[in-house]
Amino acid sequence: MITYLRSTHHKPQIKQTDALQPGTWVRSERPNEDEKKLLIKFGVDADLMADALDPHEVPRVELEDGWTYFITRLPDTDDDFNDYTTPVLFALGDKYLITVSRDSLGRLWQPFIDAVQAPTTQQTKLFMLQLEAIVRQYQTRVASINRQMRATTSDVRSLTSKDIMTLTEYERKLNDYLDALQPTNTALEKMLGGKILRLYEDDKDLVEDLSIEFEQLIARCKSLLRTITNVRDSYRAVMDTRLNETIRLLTVVTLTFTVPTMFAGLYGMNVDLPGENSPYMFWVVVAASFVVAGSLGLYFLRKK
Repeated sequence: MITYLRSTHHKPQIKQTDALQPGTWVRSERPNEDEKKLLIKFGVDADLMADALDPHEVPRVELEDGWTYFITRLPDTDDDFNDYTTPVLFALGDKYLITVSRDSLGRLWQPFIDAVQAPTTQQTKLFMLQLEAIVRQYQTRVASINRQMRATTSDVRSLTSKDIMTLTEYERKLNDYLDALQPTNTALEKMLGGKILRLYEDDKDLVEDLSIEFEQLIARCKSLLRTITNVRDSYRAVMDTRLNETIRLLTVVTLTFTVPTMFAGLYGMNVDLPGENSPYMFWVVVAASFVVAGSLGLYFLRKK
């Protein structure tokens, strides 16, 4: 699907238009073969567009035939090939800003269109604002993971195997976010040199602010990953302690009943034994077994 959106200084509200004019934002999602050919006709490089539609593409920035191509990844999608991020291409040419994605991005672009008032004719500024919207999505997702982790890990002693599986899912998601955020930040820093995309002073400030926000997100993801590792180590230590306590208790019980078992075995043999004809010998053996077992159990439990 391809849609044309445009706004100007006099009418900064971004609205859909039927005509393709200079300064238009061309939004393409899940393009079919005819739409791909149309994008190539607009000037988009075919190879880079194919890369952007690859579900495993790594973020980067490239300059090709006067076009600046910026590939990044978005958080949390319904993509069949990706659990947590999906690629999107920003192509900045002389006349158009073109975005291409293999996934429907209405949850990103519709709030952006409704909230942002900026002329699409200023392609660089519009591109920076779109990247800022992506940053906000990452911040929302990471903050949500942080809250859920705090609720899950409030008491390490009460953790269950299901909680550990949940933390493992958070770990996978955060690692996927890092795989997208780190190269995206590298590409942004590369743009600051001004060789890939001509930047005015205001644009440079926007890029620097975005780079700082990406670095903060990266640091936050790494911090949460360390927390998950620490919680998992603590859970393992608690489980090891519980296992040791269980083994110790079972060992004490085994040793405690060793002597009574020995008495029962001795007096169960078909040989002559002292006192076997006494009518009270059974109760003597039982009492002696209880005394010895109780003494041994008390001794081992006190000695831990």
